[in-house]
Amino acid sequence: MKANATSTVNYSSEPSVRTNGDDHASRVNYTSETAAPVAQPGADTGRAESHLSVAARERGLNINELANLMGVGPSHLSQVARGRKNLTPYMRGKIEAVLGWVPPPGVVHRQGGVVRGGKSTYLREKARERGMTLRQVADGAGLTYGYVVQVSRGQRNLSPAAQARMESVLEAPVKIEAAQPAEVDPQALWERMDAHGWSQNETARRAGISIGMLSQVMNGKRTPSGDLLLRLHEVLFAPSPAELVAPVELKVMGWKKGGKSGVVIKGAGGPRSGGKPGDGTTRVGGRVPWGAEVEFAYTSGYDRHGRVSVNHLVDERGCSAMLKQGDRDTG
Repeated sequence: MKANATSTVNYSSEPSVRTNGDDHASRVNYTSETAAPVAQPGADTGRAESHLSVAARERGLNINELANLMGVGPSHLSQVARGRKNLTPYMRGKIEAVLGWVPPPGVVHRQGGVVRGGKSTYLREKARERGMTLRQVADGAGLTYGYVVQVSRGQRNLSPAAQARMESVLEAPVKIEAAQPAEVDPQALWERMDAHGWSQNETARRAGISIGMLSQVMNGKRTPSGDLLLRLHEVLFAPSPAELVAPVELKVMGWKKGGKSGVVIKGAGGPRSGGKPGDGTTRVGGRVPWGAEVEFAYTSGYDRHGRVSVNHLVDERGCSAMLKQGDRDTG
């Protein structure tokens, strides 16, 4: 059995679960008619919204959708939610019928507040890890660029529909907070250049960038955009001739989380399935748990000469494979 020389690297798997997108709304005790929290002096607070709006978003609804389910006007409901009109027993009953409880009237400010200029945001950095810009995220989600920028900085509230669209594009939870741009791990780039047998000049040529730009990225003097990361990833993390395995028969991942560990094995293709991707698919060991650290990952299959080959996976993490591990989790 032939083993590839590419070294195994550790990385953290991203959570694939859906979140409510309101990680930064103030959590208050709704069991009593409490007043809205007061922002600390000098604190940067996001746009105010009502307790009812927060509760509706927890159910994946906005005020208009909640009003439609209640059979009342959205404008009237909004004024009741903000305490500008009395909460009558009739409205209380309508709200409780849909939400199961009645939030107090008044407004609540988002925690985390507005991300000021000069600071990057979680959404922008998560997009970089996917090799995307915020404009591309907006286009993929069917939203305007201005709206996505304002949402990422806490300047506008995030609707449930927009949250779901962006999470689908990013394949990650949406958070509204500042984030430190992750630095490039030059060792990861050197390892992939060595795997292909390329120099910096050849790598830059294939990626369509200047050698000076590549040198600045590797020396930490330039923070690469999502587009630049994607170019480098497409070139460097494509399998080298020695790493090609077709058809892939097994994909193996070993993981650990706390005191637990396990191995997940997926099977697809192989000689008995005619070599067609997806034929004979099997899964052993369940799934890699949310937040677990993946200790090793590789594929095994048959090379073009019919010999069994084992190769480490090098591209499971996307563009984040080129970013330093300590900075990669921007959440």
